[in-house]
Amino acid sequence: MRITDLNSGQDIGSNCLLVQIAGLHFLVDAGMHPKREGYPALPDLRNLPPLDYIILTHCHLDHLGSLPVVLRKQPRVPVLCSPASAIVARRILRNSVGVMMRRRDEAGVREYPLFTYGELDAVESALHALPLQAPRVLRAHDGSEVSITLYPSGHVAGAVGVLLEHRHRKVFFTGDVLFHDQETVPGARFPDFPVDTLVTETTHGATPPREDVTRASETERLLASINVTITHGGSVLVPAFAFGRMQEMLTLLNKARQRGALAQCPIFCSGLGVDLCDYLDMMSRKSGGTVNFRRAVLSDLKAQPLDRRFTPPGQDVAEKGIYILSSGMLVENTPAWRVAANLLDHAHNTIAFVGYCDPDTPGGRLLARRRGDSFIFHGLDHVAKIRASVENYYFSGHAARNELVDFARRCDPRAIVITHGDPEARQWFEEEFAIELPHAKVTNPEPGVEYTV
Repeated sequence: MRITDLNSGQDIGSNCLLVQIAGLHFLVDAGMHPKREGYPALPDLRNLPPLDYIILTHCHLDHLGSLPVVLRKQPRVPVLCSPASAIVARRILRNSVGVMMRRRDEAGVREYPLFTYGELDAVESALHALPLQAPRVLRAHDGSEVSITLYPSGHVAGAVGVLLEHRHRKVFFTGDVLFHDQETVPGARFPDFPVDTLVTETTHGATPPREDVTRASETERLLASINVTITHGGSVLVPAFAFGRMQEMLTLLNKARQRGALAQCPIFCSGLGVDLCDYLDMMSRKSGGTVNFRRAVLSDLKAQPLDRRFTPPGQDVAEKGIYILSSGMLVENTPAWRVAANLLDHAHNTIAFVGYCDPDTPGGRLLARRRGDSFIFHGLDHVAKIRASVENYYFSGHAARNELVDFARRCDPRAIVITHGDPEARQWFEEEFAIELPHAKVTNPEPGVEYTV
């Protein structure tokens, strides 16, 4: 197998791997870098050979976002994905077009949008949903055959790991993986047999696992914080990633309310995540148990749309309650950002982050501050004094580093390729694999360099 990482750096960015096995060229994912804008956000697509297939592991933009650009260059390439991903891919990309158009107007990014609404028809036509855990044979022009099998990876609805087999050689791509169950998505169901090559994510390589922290314990900690805040007359903002995390939080709160563990108060929702509830409901009905979500939780919770007539920054919200709003990292010019500007100055309120926040995002910067510090809401002409509680709860969608090492031991590969991680994370895995799997050749690919593994 030959493999080239087309991401612009050794980080979590525009995920895109060019893979050649037998006579077939695959592109595994075609992402867009979340911390860059314009053309630098794309993978290096300049010298793509004619592709036979694109494999989409899941529909987060760092894996999906440049797919329309690739299909513009090579319009007849089939895109292989899970049935759940085929349902939601176009909707995620449509939102991306809208975001790019706003950034063009707000920040003057002239090349935006990198693709248009009209190009999404081609994406939808290219999607080919494969049944999970059911091998499919792909034939090359030279007559050689490669078998592909998709396995649920637990990360988000529709996410998969990918097994490619050629002449009894097995190559497994973890994609983004979580082995533990979430409220809406069961944990990964990966194969339990040896492989020749393992291509693994490394997201949490620089983060030592905490044995005392589980999803259940974080759920109870979050509910306790919400209940205290509501009881004392405050409001809670839960900034949540639109795809996956918002639906998990809604399900979590609904279950808590049903068992009497959630204080009575209004619940407000807004953003792409509310729209995606319909898509996850559809996935749940068609996915054979790999997604567990019903849109009825919105009515069960009596969730209300957000009133966009915001009070001035620094002035508390007019309606007390729980605000579950899209934008997990509190991106500027979103409803979550705007409500945070109302809550942060007041000690009876809480802002509860329920996922990873990059240090360079507004959410990451807020988490780095202490109570009593100042925090600038750029564009709102407001400097807040941090009086509200600001907490981070561990609801990660990625496996802990020791879990990935355990999986690698079970696979017992002869070669390992590490991807999807910052330099410190990759270094930890390189060192750990040298100890735990000394016979395996470990490759940490430089961007744009072709490797034979």
